[in-house]
Amino acid sequence: MSRRLVLCDGNQEDIHLKFDIDQLIRLRHWLHAHPEVSRQEVKTAKHLRQFLETHATPDRVVPLHGAGFAAVYEGQSAGKTILFRCELDALPIHEINDNIPYRSTFDGVGHKCGHDGHMAILAGLAQTLAERPAKGRVVLLFQPDEETGTGARLSCSHPNFDQIKPDLVFALHNLPGFPLGQIVCKSGVFASEVRYVTIKMSGKEAHSAQPETGTSPSYALAELTLRTRKVQARYDLPDAYALAVPVYNQMGVQASGISPARGEVHITLRSAQSDTVEKMWQDIQGCAVELAARYGLEADFEIREAFTGTTNTELGFDMIRQAAAKTNHPFRCLEHPFRWGEDFGEFTNRFEGGMFGLGAGDIQPELHHPDYDFPDGIIGDGIAMFAEIIRIVVDQTGNIAKPHNGKS
Repeated sequence: MSRRLVLCDGNQEDIHLKFDIDQLIRLRHWLHAHPEVSRQEVKTAKHLRQFLETHATPDRVVPLHGAGFAAVYEGQSAGKTILFRCELDALPIHEINDNIPYRSTFDGVGHKCGHDGHMAILAGLAQTLAERPAKGRVVLLFQPDEETGTGARLSCSHPNFDQIKPDLVFALHNLPGFPLGQIVCKSGVFASEVRYVTIKMSGKEAHSAQPETGTSPSYALAELTLRTRKVQARYDLPDAYALAVPVYNQMGVQASGISPARGEVHITLRSAQSDTVEKMWQDIQGCAVELAARYGLEADFEIREAFTGTTNTELGFDMIRQAAAKTNHPFRCLEHPFRWGEDFGEFTNRFEGGMFGLGAGDIQPELHHPDYDFPDGIIGDGIAMFAEIIRIVVDQTGNIAKPHNGKS
């Protein structure tokens, strides 16, 4: 299809982005019906590679970490590299959307973060690049393991990444709760740093009729869980925007006669400031050591996941804002960063660029809800924004790859 963009001054510009929206919707529905959790996205990646080979053949495909890969579209002459990223993984959440024909075919797994839509957008951008760029190159990175916080880091450290090392990086995330098609962004920290931690305590089992003969972690873990509220209150200052949230606990066995010897609590720490996350973690470890000593227990600590804060550079933010204006998308500048984590920060900490939000509708289930479904109506908006960013980069640098603008 061709898409006519209306500029904010009322003038129209024929850029004729060449993509097949019906094809992309079918792709999105297939991906939604066949979700795979982090580190298991083999069939997802295979399906996407087949789609690109059939509908937007890249010059080469570069294997990366896990099931991840990069599709490279080389320009007709040398220039700089711009990279766009999407995520392959779904979540271990059971879908309850019984009213859609493409609902998840796997119990307990669903695309409840909208990554199926992000993949469809990048596939559509590939279609606009089917006739090669004039200069430079465009790299489309299909990344695994975003939900665990490891995918971007391991992609950047993969030996093959040197083949696609970018000058600029961009990504988007769909945002339920914001008007359909609205672009949401800010300079500086866009998404928080997140650390998912585990505290384990161990003692000695006993008969529950004689708990004094053993050492149970029950009261120590209960007190530690309650103390997270004080830790959060201490650090949740206006600039820090901090959270300390217990998300899981486990202790003992389901037997009335056993006073347990082992237990654990999991806590998620979030802040716009990395030093605040570290201070909260140090405080929680200090509390655990104190409680373990008081109750005669041993304490062990583990960082299970870590998301680097996603920080938009001034240049990246400015290009996103310009793209929204040129494509006539409403733009909202955030006052505070989002509290959720996004491993795209591994890219923005290394390269110029940024991430923006794409409104998925005011009345929508929130991300990670079991009934969330990415709206097909914003696939074209995401493609248009990415394509316009490429055009802006071309205008500002003169040698970044440019999408195809011919008649479809």
